[in-house]
Amino acid sequence: MKPRPLAEQRPAARGNLDMDLVRTFVTGVRLGSFARAAERVGRSQSAVSLQMRRLEQQLGVRLFHREGRGLGLSDGGRTFFAYAERLLDLNDEALEALSPREEAGEVRLGIPPDLAETWLPQMLGRFSRSHPGVAMEARVDRNSALLDDIAGGRLDIALVWDRNPPAAEAPGEFVAELPILWIGPDGSSQPEEGAVPLVVMGEPCLFRAHALARLAESGRDWRITFTSSSLAGLWAATSARLGLTIRTPFGLPRGLAPLAHPDLPPLGTVCLRACLAEAPSPAVKRFAAILTQTIREAL
Repeated sequence: MKPRPLAEQRPAARGNLDMDLVRTFVTGVRLGSFARAAERVGRSQSAVSLQMRRLEQQLGVRLFHREGRGLGLSDGGRTFFAYAERLLDLNDEALEALSPREEAGEVRLGIPPDLAETWLPQMLGRFSRSHPGVAMEARVDRNSALLDDIAGGRLDIALVWDRNPPAAEAPGEFVAELPILWIGPDGSSQPEEGAVPLVVMGEPCLFRAHALARLAESGRDWRITFTSSSLAGLWAATSARLGLTIRTPFGLPRGLAPLAHPDLPPLGTVCLRACLAEAPSPAVKRFAAILTQTIREAL
């Protein structure tokens, strides 16, 4: 009897997914290569290929399609990937929460204000469910202060902005690359004639220095109309139309939006890096992994 095509195969109602297959699938997609995934999970490439075929049979859909000389995710593969990451998170959190261990100590996190309201709640929730005995402290501050606190041993982890490409001696581990944008009131499209009015943080500020350098390179005049020591002040002055500000698109309050105009020079991108204190505890290392995963999923 001829086997039915894969598209006609359907998993049994209330079937159970094999978590080993799910983990290999997620690992391969994250690494961008199932050859690298084979090394990570300790299997041969042929064994990983067989695992992916078994996973497709369990799901009843094709997860991949041919892209040039490699494989890309199909529509079904992209849909399943979002669920697969959540399944692994719950699996790993359950195992960690129930594993016998003595938990003590704390994790002291430093984070820029842009990211505190967008990604911090999810990071804290995921970590606290699996490490209920570890105390958490989060400090929201500017880049320079966070780097000082890491160097002084007052923080265990700090998320910091860094120029792109970073210097060879840049601290910490690369987490993500984000666009730097001109920010103005929602609906506005035209910068003022003449000097560009700027709403900026006080020095030192990576975004301020970057914008001034780009304006100078483009030959565009500028003037600082408002300086703030806080992100809230930056948003308030920009909302009041005192000028344009410079930031990533994350954490923008209602009423503000990225602004594109041919008279404004492009600003490129910025790196987000995670800096750990010396000799981090296992809990700190685990939180750093959750932090990196949460941000990359959001992006």
